[in-house]
Amino acid sequence: MKKTLLTVATLTVLVAPVSSMAAKDSFYIKGNIGIGMGMDADIDNMPNGGGTAKMTYDSGFVGSLAAGYDFVSPMRMELEIIKQKNDLDITYYNNYYGSFNEGDLKTLSFMVNGFYDVDTGSAWTPFVGGGIGWSKLDINDAGFNDSDSDDVFTYQFIGGVAYAFNDQWSVDAQYRFIGTSEASIDGADFNVNSNDLMLGLRYSF
Repeated sequence: MKKTLLTVATLTVLVAPVSSMAAKDSFYIKGNIGIGMGMDADIDNMPNGGGTAKMTYDSGFVGSLAAGYDFVSPMRMELEIIKQKNDLDITYYNNYYGSFNEGDLKTLSFMVNGFYDVDTGSAWTPFVGGGIGWSKLDINDAGFNDSDSDDVFTYQFIGGVAYAFNDQWSVDAQYRFIGTSEASIDGADFNVNSNDLMLGLRYSF
């Protein structure tokens, strides 16, 4: 009997309906942390006659804060600030300078995001979304003359699943693809693309 009651209680928690959470529109705040996996990038017009090069990244930290509004229709909109840092290498194809195993690329992004939540009638809510905005890219590497920066258009695609503990608190796991328009830093041209895995915590008012 005890085992039966425990099983019923466990299932109730896992599939508890979230109708109370979806009963009205609400503001929310959200924090996300995770791993940013920058994709290799070709660089044109390297400084000092270096020509064309390839930039490779180590996996790094990415985190964000967001404030949004849940329309429960089932759309959400939010404003988000994202910070990402990746250590990087630069390898010249012609080996004019060789490889540099130090330096980093820092990205600060300001985004407007929209989401579509899929109502499953339970505490689990898959979602898809996207966003547009702009980013400030700061690069520090021996292949460049000085630390320099550029502002670029930025977009992202997001997919994940959320779990609601109650009508206020929920957690989620996300995959994001983030890309930028062409950046020009110290005369060199390249794009920044990243595959990011993140965990989020949301509080609804």
